[in-house]
Amino acid sequence: MLDQLMSMLKRGGTLTIDQMARELDTTPGMVTAMIDHLSRSGRLKQMDINCDSACSQCALANDCRQVDRGRVWQIV
Repeated sequence: MLDQLMSMLKRGGTLTIDQMARELDTTPGMVTAMIDHLSRSGRLKQMDINCDSACSQCALANDCRQVDRGRVWQIV
C-alpha cells in the first residue's frame, strides 16, 4: 500500500488525507501513519510552508484545492 501511496503522490497536484484514503480504500488514520512512516524513512520531506500566511507566495497556490489547510510534502 505504501507503493500505491507513493504512486499517487508522484502524480502531483494536491490531495487531502480523505481523498487518499478513499482511493486506497483505507482510513485517514492509516494514510497519516503511512505518510509519517515515509517521512521517517526519508522518502517524503515536509515542506516549510505556512498556508495561513504564505498562500499568495506559494508555488502550489494555483493548484491547491484544500479547504482546510494542511501540511505540504515533497517526494525525496
